[in-house]
Amino acid sequence: MWLLLMLFSALAVAQTTTLTAPWLLVYDVEGRPRWEIRMEKLTRTQTGWEGENVAVTLFFEGKPTLTLQAAHLSADPLGRRWTLTDGLSGEGQGFTFTAREAQWAERLVLRGFSANGQDLEVVAEETRWELSGTMELFSAEVRALGWNLRFTYGKYGEGLLTAQEVEAAGHGLLVQAEHLELDSEQARAKFLGVKVVRGS
Repeated sequence: MWLLLMLFSALAVAQTTTLTAPWLLVYDVEGRPRWEIRMEKLTRTQTGWEGENVAVTLFFEGKPTLTLQAAHLSADPLGRRWTLTDGLSGEGQGFTFTAREAQWAERLVLRGFSANGQDLEVVAEETRWELSGTMELFSAEVRALGWNLRFTYGKYGEGLLTAQEVEAAGHGLLVQAEHLELDSEQARAKFLGVKVVRGS
């Protein structure tokens, strides 16, 4: 993408450049695909690039892991950092999701995140999703195994959710716990440092 954008930068010094149906593919240092962007239109602006009707595929070790679609993309002049907005949705690693905004700068950050899958429902103010599969969840609510869970920070990967300072409601109980380990594949939840606020 960098080479392509440099070529068009030279053409766009005192004019607007618009590309129709551009396709951009970025590789990692080992020559494997890192991310791919397809869109209907890409326009050069004073601050970078703006795209319309965008589809993004993100790869881990050369294999596709996440796909995202959005109506709008904005990128810096070299295309190394970009943001997706407007009707953002996606899927990958067993989840389908929506978000208010996605930002890429060597990692994916999703704001206003809502996802379903893997026997979990997740809503988070912010999610930092590593392409290897681990998600960091900030100000999150999770529904799983009959529990409604609330916490300020947690991590999810390979079927295991861990979180600190959790409020959990379910099975006729309302509890507060210092630590949670929830294994969705084994259908098991373990609470540590538990205080029962209300019983059935």
